Amino acid sequence: MGIDLFFSTMERLTPQLRAGDLQACEVAAIDTLLALTKSPFHIAAGLNITNDPNDIAKHFDRFFRTESARSDVQAAYTEMNGFDINPDRWYCDLFAYDHDGGLDDFDWLSDWQSEYFEDYTIKGLEPLQAVFASDAFHDEQYNDAAYISGLVVVAKFQRFMQLAAQQMKDLSVPLYVTAHDYDYIARITPSGNPKDRRTKR
Repeated sequence: MGIDLFFSTMERLTPQLRAGDLQACEVAAIDTLLALTKSPFHIAAGLNITNDPNDIAKHFDRFFRTESARSDVQAAYTEMNGFDINPDRWYCDLFAYDHDGGLDDFDWLSDWQSEYFEDYTIKGLEPLQAVFASDAFHDEQYNDAAYISGLVVVAKFQRFMQLAAQQMKDLSVPLYVTAHDYDYIARITPSGNPKDRRTKR
């Protein structure tokens, strides 16, 4: 199965992803992993991102303010780095765009207008990172679990960013969220005008 299960699971969860029910997507991805034969990758089910959502919100707000001073930002994008090529450290990068290309074709995400901004280290998933760095990652009997655990990580990151976005004061455009080389992308929209939220604080 391997890659087939991976793609069929993403296809099955895409309607919920598009609807913004990221918590349900996370639960479903975990259930898919737990239904597989036990593997070292099953540790993903019990792990959580431990960063403070308010802290990453402040990091993103600095990025939004910096880029808004340079151009008319219409969309933002963040992705975690690849799991297999850099298991020693997982982090997310930030990008800004002068247009919102939507969800039909993601080619536009490779053409960002923002300048380099410091990446943000994702914490709490280190035990799974160790599994990706081990021989288990190259063991064919664990192919399904490796692929699906990666999807679990993406789902956890998307849900984490959804919670963090609620703390962002300067998010005024759609924020697209995934991991490197994934077309499974969440679109998080700001909940009201950032200036209004600042006024209420």
